[in-house]
This record gives sequence, structure tokens and C-alpha cells, in this order.
Amino acid sequence: MKKLDLNNASQAIHSTTILENEVHIAEGVIIEPYCHIIGPVEIGKDTKISSFCYIRGPAKIGERNRINPHCVIGTEPESRDAKPSGLIIIGNDNAISEFTAIQRGTGDRDTEIGDNNFIMDNVHISHDNKLGNNVTIAPNVVLGGHTVVHDGATIGIASSTHQFSTVGAHSMIGMNSTITKDVPPFTMVFGNPAKIRKWNRYQMKKLGMRDPPSGETYDKYYSHFVTDSRREILDASSIIESREKEN
Repeated sequence: MKKLDLNNASQAIHSTTILENEVHIAEGVIIEPYCHIIGPVEIGKDTKISSFCYIRGPAKIGERNRINPHCVIGTEPESRDAKPSGLIIIGNDNAISEFTAIQRGTGDRDTEIGDNNFIMDNVHISHDNKLGNNVTIAPNVVLGGHTVVHDGATIGIASSTHQFSTVGAHSMIGMNSTITKDVPPFTMVFGNPAKIRKWNRYQMKKLGMRDPPSGETYDKYYSHFVTDSRREILDASSIIESREKEN
């Protein structure tokens, strides 16, 4: 059932798009041909949804997002026992590329994507995932259920995370890596299983950091790390130090 209040001059909704139930669309939204949106769904202003996308609520999509063709948002979680009851929450200024799938949360948990993230094609974002801001996810990445990715992290092509993994802020995961343990902030990891290799000095430089994090800098970036972050970062420091000595 289309809601007639959606059809105003400030929106561009193609006639082949199907809108069902409560779908609230703000000004400046563009929805291209052959999309199917089932409410309750809220879409913020100036967001563009390209052709052949499927969105099923409950979902809240913020402003100025770009959702490319053939994305599927709001499907049931791929879990034998869990029932879909959480929201899909997508912030502002995200780029979500072709054939990306984003699952709903389970129980009272939501699947959340922050702001200004770059999610490339064929990415699988599982139930109960939490993505921060300014995250980059390369093509063909699979995030296991309950994965948390903190601000500024980069996940390389065709990598995967085990369920309940945490990817620390400003870390980098190399291509084709398998994450079986938490990735400490500001580290570079790769391999199967992935291992800590060195500091992500590229991100450190961008943030004006000359040395590995410590003291107040440590507390700023690691206080919200899910695991025992101080233990994790000390482990990372010793591992990287030994590798640098070997080289």
C-alpha cells in the first residue's frame, strides 16, 4: 500500500517502486525503478536508493546516504534460534555499494551503522553488528554475528570475522584474512588466522600521532574497547616490538 503523502514535488520516487505499510520519506529522497520497501521504514532527506533494492523494516535510514543497486537491507538474521525483532539503524553520509546485505538484530538488539562509512560491493553485515564512523569495508567481506567495528577501521578484500569479534579503532585488516580474535586498535593484522603484524602508522600519521598510543591517547581510543583492551594493547606492543627486532 503506497502512502499518498509521500508523493510531493521534493521527492523522486519511480512509479515502479513498491511501498508497503508505514514508509516515511523526507525531502530530496530519490528512489529509482523496481525497489521494494516494506515499512515501518524511515528514510532521511537527500538519500538515494538505486534500482532493485529491497528494504524491510523496522529500519531507520538517515540523511545523504547512497545505497547502490541490488542491496538487501532488513532480512531475517541467519541464526537457527534467534527471532528477528531488532531494528536496522543507518546513520548519515554512508555509501553502501552493490549487492550488500544487512541483517536485522535479534532479541532486543539492533544492527547499527554509524556515519560516513564506505561499504563496498558484496559485503555481508550480519545480525547485531555495530559499525562506528568512518569505517571502510572492501568487497566480499563477511562480518559474523555480533561483530563490533570501531571508528576508522579498514577491513580488506574477502576478509571475514568470527562472531562476537571486535575490530579496534583505526586498525587495518589485510585482504583474505580470517579474524578469530579481537583486533587491537591501531594495529595491522593479516593472515589465516590473522596475526598482529605492525602498527597502522598511516592512520597514526593522519591523526597526528608520532608514537604508538599510550597514556591519555591510549585512554581516548581504548576505553570503549569491548575486551580487556589494556591487556590487548600491551600484548600488541610486545608482539610488534619482537617482530621489528627480527626484521
